[in-house]
Amino acid sequence: MSTTTTTTATATTSASRAGSPPAHDESTHDVTLARVIRSEWIKLRSVRSTIVTLGLTAAAVIATGVLVSMLSDGAPVAAEGEGIYDPAGNSLFGATLAQLVLGVVGALVITSEYSTGLIRTTLTAVPRRLPVLWAKGIVVAAAAFATMVASLLVAFFVGQAVYGGGGPSASLSDPGVLRALLAAALFPTAIAVMGVGFGALMRHTATAIGLLVAILFVVPVLFETLGGVWGRATEYLPGEAGQTMIAVVRESGEMSPAVALLVLIGWIGVLFAAGTIALKRRDA
Repeated sequence: MSTTTTTTATATTSASRAGSPPAHDESTHDVTLARVIRSEWIKLRSVRSTIVTLGLTAAAVIATGVLVSMLSDGAPVAAEGEGIYDPAGNSLFGATLAQLVLGVVGALVITSEYSTGLIRTTLTAVPRRLPVLWAKGIVVAAAAFATMVASLLVAFFVGQAVYGGGGPSASLSDPGVLRALLAAALFPTAIAVMGVGFGALMRHTATAIGLLVAILFVVPVLFETLGGVWGRATEYLPGEAGQTMIAVVRESGEMSPAVALLVLIGWIGVLFAAGTIALKRRDA
């Protein structure tokens, strides 16, 4: 994201100029959310490193899913001493890897503008500021979801074709499989949007990514170590909620995928609310 050029700034200002008559005096009411989204999309696809990162993420998701399917014994999850047979979950395992990469991309979409000073151009073109945050979240979500759906479909079909488990492979028509595949795409997408929220709140790349990593990987271990009510609270963390969404076969007592999705939406809502306050009250 740090390689953004002057054309990126031009793309931002086009959000307030596109479609305006030549003699018309531009004002804030000319800046619509649709135009800001188009501007942010131009920014995203103009940065080669972002496109390469998305491509490498897709490749990693496919490779991981196929490899785990080949090496699987068909029972990756244990519950009450017995193996749970989940061949579809093996092919979708790459979503776990993608969450961190896409979260970092989401954070960089906004923190890179603060580091380069481009944010001043962006907020000059969009004075109300809130559409900027919404547009970034929408564009990141669309790019992440498209990447995940495409890569997970390939991982699933190839993974099941070479499946090495002790039983039959899975099919999209099997109960819960299509839902799990869509959930596996939604989970890293939600983390990517959370990254945008962390970026808006913290403004600093290392701090935003550090907080994201802590929420995904450090805090769950800490809560499990503490046990008791803290251990039970672990399932309401974004990483654990996402894993619950992906699983085709759930352990007894786990929250439902619908509740897990609401947990992720709640995290996004809180972060975007905090990011909105920070964006409105702080100077660029």
